[in-house]
Amino acid sequence: MGMYTELVCAFQLIEETPRSIIDILEFMTGQREEQPNDLPDHDLFSNETRWKWMLQSDSFYFDGKTYSKIENDMIVGTCYVSIRCNLKDYDDEIAKFIDWVSPYIQKDHDRYFIGYERYEEDKEPTLIFV
Repeated sequence: MGMYTELVCAFQLIEETPRSIIDILEFMTGQREEQPNDLPDHDLFSNETRWKWMLQSDSFYFDGKTYSKIENDMIVGTCYVSIRCNLKDYDDEIAKFIDWVSPYIQKDHDRYFIGYERYEEDKEPTLIFV
């Protein structure tokens, strides 16, 4: 069957993030019903991956419940992304997601910490830096 991997991360998007990227994130978190028409040329969006549902995926193998949301903060003028999900990471969707979204993450310094991933059988998580 395969094992689950948990993804927990949070980050702020840079102000220059294109609306198309925000639309995709809203679709992936279930906040937008229609799939955006123009998808980036990136491995995450290949037919082999389950990118559409990965941020909404859940199982009973981890204590936390899935919660993924993008919120627009009008005062700051940017968006915040919060993700907690777990999925069978067959096609490295988690690594592909991080690679795709990284250019749009507000980073205060090199190797900026955004969260962790944890394989079902592992006792300790792998920290995610961008």
